[in-house]
Amino acid sequence: MSIALAEKYQEIETIKNKFLQKVANLNAEQLNKVATNGGWSAGQTLYHCSFAESGTIIVMQKNLAENKVQLQSSIGSVFRNILLVVLLKLPIKFKAPKVVSSVPEHVSIKEIQDYFAKNTNDFKQLLINLPLELEDKYIFKHPRSGWFNIQQVLHFVSEHYAHHERQLDEVLGK
Repeated sequence: MSIALAEKYQEIETIKNKFLQKVANLNAEQLNKVATNGGWSAGQTLYHCSFAESGTIIVMQKNLAENKVQLQSSIGSVFRNILLVVLLKLPIKFKAPKVVSSVPEHVSIKEIQDYFAKNTNDFKQLLINLPLELEDKYIFKHPRSGWFNIQQVLHFVSEHYAHHERQLDEVLGK
């Protein structure tokens, strides 16, 4: 794994750890209390983030296994990634893609911790095993924004967590 990939993935780990710290002292009722605006609870928000990260990993693993990582990234791919990241930074709400919008009614902190840990292990294994010559190739197709290379994927996952941090803080009253 290149140093750049390791550093970018560390950003994801940092925000995941921050999320876990924010909910560490919540009881089950507090974790699963639905937002006053009818949005997701803190637990559902964390579950969604974990589920989206897990889905991203699974798609990349599948694409690697099926040798679907062949095309070099393009300027269009870079533009779509930047556009998606800009949208995530805006304080607006938009519907999650259907594939990642289903969340359970109740979730435990232990389940979230385990999900985060599994994703960390799976993502690190993928990055360690990713040949350097594939770092600039398409590896993941976002449901709305198209194909991304691994750098763009890491940037998107990091920004996706950051986007939901505002939501988490709102639900937690911070």
